[in-house]
Amino acid sequence: MNVLAFDIGGTNLRSALVDGHGRLGARRDRPTPVDSVASLTAAILSESRAHLSEADERPVAIGIAMAGYTDTHTGMVYASPSLGLRDALVGPPLMEALGLPVRLVNDVNAAAWGEARHAGSSNLVALLVGTGVGTGFVSSGTLIEGHHGMAAEGGHAIWREGGLACPAGHAGCYQAYLGGSALGERARDAGLGADAAALMKAWREGHRGAAEIMRDAQDAIASLCRLLVTLMDPERIVIAGGVALRTPELLQAARAAVDPHPLSADAGAVTVLPAALGDRAGLMGAAWLAHAAAAEGMLPRDS
Repeated sequence: MNVLAFDIGGTNLRSALVDGHGRLGARRDRPTPVDSVASLTAAILSESRAHLSEADERPVAIGIAMAGYTDTHTGMVYASPSLGLRDALVGPPLMEALGLPVRLVNDVNAAAWGEARHAGSSNLVALLVGTGVGTGFVSSGTLIEGHHGMAAEGGHAIWREGGLACPAGHAGCYQAYLGGSALGERARDAGLGADAAALMKAWREGHRGAAEIMRDAQDAIASLCRLLVTLMDPERIVIAGGVALRTPELLQAARAAVDPHPLSADAGAVTVLPAALGDRAGLMGAAWLAHAAAAEGMLPRDS
C-alpha cells in the first residue's frame, strides 16, 4: 500500500512514493514556489502526476508536510511566513484534482514523527533550524498536534520582548534570531552579504558584526533547547534543517545548554543529536501519518 508524500518548506519542495514498510521510491526535489497558493498547488499537482505516471500501483492517500500553521481537519494553511501564504486552502483542491484523500501536517510535526518512528522513541522533540525555526513533539508515543494541528510552534515563542520583528507578526521570537531568513536579513543590514551562507563565511573569517549575530543565534538555540527540556521532558532532541546541519557550532551550543539542565542531570541525560533521517524526516513522517489515517479510514475524501 503506497502513499504519496510531500515535504514543503520555504526553500525546497520534496516528494516521493512511500510503501507501507517506509521504503522511499524515486524522489523528486524542486524549489518551492512562494508567490501564490495557485503556483504552489500547480507544483504539487505537477509532481503528483509525475509520480503517478511512474507508479506500479495507485497510492491510497497523500501525506503533505507543510511549513506554517496548518489545520489538519480542513486542509487550510492559516499562515506560513516561509511560503508567503495566509488562509490558503490546500487539501480540498488536491483531493478534487487527484481523487485521493489528503493528510496535511505541519512540517516539523511530520519530522518529529518520522524521527520518532525511525528511532523507536516515544518521547522526542524535533527542532528544525532552516529557512525558519520550528519544533515538533512526540510524547508517550503520541504526536502532539493540538486542536487544529497547530501545536508546538516553538520557533514563535518569545525570547526577547520587543526584539526583532518576525514575518509572522511576532517581535523577539526565536525565529527572528535563529532562522535562515532572519540571519540573511541581518547579514544584509550589516553589509555582510546576501544570505545566511555569506554570514557564516564572514563569521568564520572573524568579522565582528557577524560574531555578534551568530552569538545571538547560539544563545537563542541554547535557550530554546532548555525550554524544550523543561516543557516536554524528552528522551532526545533531534536537530534538523539546513542552517543547523551546516553549522556544527549551533549543535554544540544546544548540547552545552542541555547537559547541565536539572531535569537532564536528575533523570538521565537528554540526548541532543542531528536528525538521523536528514532531509527525509518530513517525507517519512507525512507518509507514516497518511498510511495510518488511511488504514483507519480517518482521511476526508472529496464528495
